[in-house]
Amino acid sequence: MSFGKTKRSYNLNEVENWTEKQIKEKYDRWEILTLYLKTGEKVKISGRNYDNYFEIKNEVTKNKKRNVKLEDLAELKTGLQVCIIFALIGLLCFFGVYNALQIKDVDAKDIVVFGAKNAQKIELRKRKRNSVLIKLENFPDLNFIISGKNLKATFVDDLVNEVKEGDSIFIGIDKAEYRKKIINIDSLSFADKYFFNKNISIESVASKNNDYLNLSGVNAVRLDDKFWDAAIFGFFGFIMILPGIFAIKKSIINREND
Repeated sequence: MSFGKTKRSYNLNEVENWTEKQIKEKYDRWEILTLYLKTGEKVKISGRNYDNYFEIKNEVTKNKKRNVKLEDLAELKTGLQVCIIFALIGLLCFFGVYNALQIKDVDAKDIVVFGAKNAQKIELRKRKRNSVLIKLENFPDLNFIISGKNLKATFVDDLVNEVKEGDSIFIGIDKAEYRKKIINIDSLSFADKYFFNKNISIESVASKNNDYLNLSGVNAVRLDDKFWDAAIFGFFGFIMILPGIFAIKKSIINREND
């Protein structure tokens, strides 16, 4: 017999045993026959390359033993590899749980509150990620933004409708942002210098009469989201890691039985 682009001949007497594996794709399926020779070599014959694959298979495997044990080991190895991938994804999910639980409350000592006049009508921007844009007369080049978790803690309708152009408001921002972008005594980071130097995230906002966003509301939303995020990551972590544990256990049992 001879196979492949580069022809090489083998004597059928050299074939010791064989295995077969079915390959499935979305619109196609075929078999791969592997012949194990007494010399230790392996010869693979793909049904994709031969229209008369089954005739060839019947001829070269005649009176030869099918190595079912090797097929089972190959199948187990493939399943084990898949389960290891799932287990690794599960571990990443547990790392997500850890990160979620590390989120800390915003501390008042890390916030600087200052007063300024609202320069224009406060804008609710409805995009993929909704946000509120506030422009201040004192800092016309800067965008003061409420977004993400802080937006969930904001009385948005009251803020947009009650605070008019020229009204005095009190804005609370991160102390590091204040030092870098308001009083300019600290250097900007690379990201701030080239990408986000005009944007400042708002942690609190109030007028003389009302609080529209305060730290207690921000921290309440953070606490709620923190435990929801941890629960979701934990749930998917267990779903991903359990198949890996069972597959490894099955592999150990099979090896002991062998």
